[in-house]
Amino acid sequence: MLSQGRTRALAIALVAVAAAAVVYVCIVRTAGKEAAAAGFRQVCEPDIPSRCAYAQRKPRPPRPKPILPVSVEDDEADDGRTPAEKALAERIEKALDDEDFELAVSCADEAQKCGVVEIRQSMVDTLGWFGEKALPELTPFLADADEDVRESAMNEWTMALSSIEDDGVKIKTVELAMGVLRDEDALEDISGEYIGVDEKLAVESLARIIDGGGSKEGIDKAKETYEFVTGDEWTDVAGAERWIAEEYEPPEES
Repeated sequence: MLSQGRTRALAIALVAVAAAAVVYVCIVRTAGKEAAAAGFRQVCEPDIPSRCAYAQRKPRPPRPKPILPVSVEDDEADDGRTPAEKALAERIEKALDDEDFELAVSCADEAQKCGVVEIRQSMVDTLGWFGEKALPELTPFLADADEDVRESAMNEWTMALSSIEDDGVKIKTVELAMGVLRDEDALEDISGEYIGVDEKLAVESLARIIDGGGSKEGIDKAKETYEFVTGDEWTDVAGAERWIAEEYEPPEES
């Protein structure tokens, strides 16, 4: 049997070993945490600490260019188009191919008045590819005589509108569309953009639509939306101004 002195010495040695092990584990854990934190700081954006590089969404790939229903290659065909119409089709295609926004915009008014449905469709496709900056030129095509062109224009218009974050810019764009649209379903859809925005902004815009002499359908929908926003029936512009002066409460600054 071990003597009492040896037993005591062995116990002390075991305690020392255990303490050293605890200290070693703590050092390793601390070093690991510091290394992990350093690594986290390296991949995280300095101005947005909660968003790390590996957690960010990949950038959306560029939208592929549409295949236009009328192309320059068709110019040799005897399809009944006039030289002016063929030249217009060529300019529209060139604007898309060269990504020339100014050229596309310069074609819009002529294309809108063109009697060839395929050329108007080509214009819609091209303007739609340019996105939100082409919305003013795209908007008149929402009232095109051809149902397919109208539907295509609405799809492109809605997609472009969704990329606008500024409420003021968005509502001005909606206002333009409400002034030309006649389709009740389309008007119902876009009038929803007035819900949830600053009420003064909405009321002023709706008053301009109603007082601006646009389509009857657009004016009727604007009156309906005005009543929903204010709780009052539309009377006149003075009544809208009075509602803003008496009822409007500016949103609290965050």
